[in-house]
Amino acid sequence: MSFRGKSPLLCGIYDTTEKNEADKFKTYDLPGILSNLEIEPMKGTEFERLRQATAERTDTTIPKGRFKNCLGFMKLLRYREERLDWKFTYPGDLKPFADTWDVQVLLGIQVWQPANYWISEINKQLKKQALVSYLLPFPLERVRQQGRLPMHFQIYPISDQYSVLDNTPPYSIAFGQSALLLDTQAYRFQGEEIWIV
Repeated sequence: MSFRGKSPLLCGIYDTTEKNEADKFKTYDLPGILSNLEIEPMKGTEFERLRQATAERTDTTIPKGRFKNCLGFMKLLRYREERLDWKFTYPGDLKPFADTWDVQVLLGIQVWQPANYWISEINKQLKKQALVSYLLPFPLERVRQQGRLPMHFQIYPISDQYSVLDNTPPYSIAFGQSALLLDTQAYRFQGEEIWIV
């Protein structure tokens, strides 16, 4: 229940494309931002100042609590016409973590997206974030097919220090609630059958 409706990768967005002033303040998951949005980083204090000023000016409630645990804050400039490629990375060896076949907490995960000028800002925050994760020692496409995962299931490619330059990352990772759900399907990847009584 503690994972319901939460994401460890949630970011606060000030949407400059939104016409309604009070609706400019949104939350968006980091993977969606990396793929689809052209953004500019903001300080949390600047975001809060804008939120408060807009709430007072429009006499509308914009709940502060929605943004309490955000990983970062950004200004949405425009939506991308084409998705950008990116992947998660880990500064060490992922094999020992993948071999556990269990939900675990990982620290130090970052994003690799060389064409992105602001990625170092988000990586400063992300690498300090302890993330409930489930790691699989297979590329993303194999995991999706073998696990019969739905199209919108939140699982992502991840490389370690030995594979960061590989075109196809050799590992896949899910976070939070998705990690817990993937754990129930581990037998599909291990070749074992698990009975739940």
